[in-house]
Amino acid sequence: MRASRILVLLSLLVLPLVFASGAGALDLEVDVQPPPGEVGTAYEFQFKGEEGCLPYRFSYLNGTLPPGLHVTEDGKLTGTPTEAGTFSFWVALDDASGPGHPGCIIPSVQSQGQFTMVVLPDLAVTTKSLPNGVPGQPYSAQLEFSNPEAGWPVVWDITAGSLPLGLTLSESGLISGTPVGVDRKTFTVRAREPFRRSGEQELTLTVGSSLEASASFGPGEVGVPYKATVKGSGGVPPISYSADGTLPPGLTLDAKTGTVSGTPSERGLYSFKVVVSDAAGQKLAAPAVVRIAAQLTVRTSRLPVAHARGAYGARLRAGGGLAPRTWRVASGSLPRGLRLVPAGGTLVGVPRKTGAYRFTVEVKDRLGAVSSKALRLVVR
Repeated sequence: MRASRILVLLSLLVLPLVFASGAGALDLEVDVQPPPGEVGTAYEFQFKGEEGCLPYRFSYLNGTLPPGLHVTEDGKLTGTPTEAGTFSFWVALDDASGPGHPGCIIPSVQSQGQFTMVVLPDLAVTTKSLPNGVPGQPYSAQLEFSNPEAGWPVVWDITAGSLPLGLTLSESGLISGTPVGVDRKTFTVRAREPFRRSGEQELTLTVGSSLEASASFGPGEVGVPYKATVKGSGGVPPISYSADGTLPPGLTLDAKTGTVSGTPSERGLYSFKVVVSDAAGQKLAAPAVVRIAAQLTVRTSRLPVAHARGAYGARLRAGGGLAPRTWRVASGSLPRGLRLVPAGGTLVGVPRKTGAYRFTVEVKDRLGAVSSKALRLVVR
């Protein structure tokens, strides 16, 4: 009996020493490797340890970590990868064992493990803008992405916002349908691989009204500045203008404003079209027929002789220009008793005194062109 009691007492003294000596061998798990990451996408992976005494302390040992990632003390591989590739590196695991730990007074041996991680290139939506649509006209636009990976299908969806009414997005990334009215929608599309990479892009799709155009071209005159404008309305901005046919020499078309301007240099009848186009591909042709008159001139160079106290009539003649024309005496003076009729350019009256009279006549047409000539009238 006395011997058995001694054995029990010894066993009670030894047991605390056994339990206080340390836990099982510290082990950093390497069976579970970090899953693939993607350039530009936030990443986090938790390393795991076994045995030893908590709390664990993880640290990076050597090798090449994926650029943009780091190992935290609590065992996270975290950050945002900045470079694609395959990276191999070592991680160390330490625990809290040692003389200061009442349950693990015997220090554990550091556990080390090698890890390999693949960083995939960014799956990015490369479509940055969409063509505009027109109400009632079929629409189709294929979305594009970068860095495809063999064996993984890419599926498209909308994560925010919505498409204009009448349009849909297929899983293959095709926006199609027939817009039902004027609309403008901003939305976010996503291209994704199942359980792997994804990329998003915010886009705006505008559905504009039907394009309309109006134009008014008046006649012109050689040497007189000319201006006319074709006005496009509706449609999808920006609106542009181009010429189909030959404009009168000296005139040009402004592609941004639709203004035809310049100074005509040759007379004639010119027929052409101004094509109005919008950002949705709509086109309208505004026909134009422009008559360019010859330059205004005073053709009369000599006046018939007048007789004092005798009735006199002489009509001045003009060439070119555009009627109606208006005449006046610009300088000098007519013989007393004569006058110039502005509307017809006729000198009429009864001169009262003989002599030679010098004066300058001026004719002006409806475009404001002016021509003048010095004349001499003899009264006998």
